[in-house]
Amino acid sequence: MQIEVAQPKISIFDFDDYRDYLIKVGMPDGLYSHTSNNLQAWASRLGYKSPSSLTMVLKGQRTPSSDMVRTLSEDLKMTIKEKEYFQLLIQLEKAHKKNKDPKELLLKLSSLNSEKKAISLGLKEFSAISEWYFLAIKQLISTPGFIEDEDWIYKKLRKKATPSQIKNAINIMLEMKTIGRNESGELIVLKEGLLTTNDVPSSAIKRHHFGMINRALEAINEQDVSERQVTSLTMKIKDEDLAEAKQYIFEFIKDFNEKFSTTEANELFQLNMQFFKHTKNIVNQ
Repeated sequence: MQIEVAQPKISIFDFDDYRDYLIKVGMPDGLYSHTSNNLQAWASRLGYKSPSSLTMVLKGQRTPSSDMVRTLSEDLKMTIKEKEYFQLLIQLEKAHKKNKDPKELLLKLSSLNSEKKAISLGLKEFSAISEWYFLAIKQLISTPGFIEDEDWIYKKLRKKATPSQIKNAINIMLEMKTIGRNESGELIVLKEGLLTTNDVPSSAIKRHHFGMINRALEAINEQDVSERQVTSLTMKIKDEDLAEAKQYIFEFIKDFNEKFSTTEANELFQLNMQFFKHTKNIVNQ
């Protein structure tokens, strides 16, 4: 039995290149995927007989026409504000190509995205943070029994990520130099981290947590209790103690990792911790 929690929507405001955004939301398994998320299916959904026009846009060989902007906006269920941001990114690209001053466009983009505190990410960086299996694959590469075979990784990860997703993730991490190859051509981990938390857009972090929480929900039904630990506690806490409580959780996770994490293990485990509020403040009338 597979339980899925709805993924948070990917925000165009987290991208500084509209093509990266389009590929991420429209082609989640990669531009050359042979899954149902492919260019032919997307082009057909947009009303095109051939994927050639869409392919040229995604590859940067042409900019989208006003008609394509309209159909893409409708297909991706963009809000008015998101569509305006999308159109401004296209105009910005045209301005750069014609060596025009982009200052006015940049100001408009900034005003539409005034609440954003994190940096904009490219497609590779966003994928590496938001998709749960990137970190799982990176950790798996460091295990003694790792085999660089998409089908083996697919089975090792309980068939939760497709071979196409696995291949795409490895290629992206190689391009980002998060992983690399040793003199024997074997995959090795070059960077333990990806991006610091303060640099990551909220939608990327949310998607990452949703993915890991989905795996935890599935584990309740699919894994024996000897292989998992699910514990919960409902309690009352004063508002003034919240900061200290959260810090205590951070310290526990750090200590837990230092005590039990090892490079000698062949199996991966996930520790999720959720601390949230059941109730809401109600103002008495």
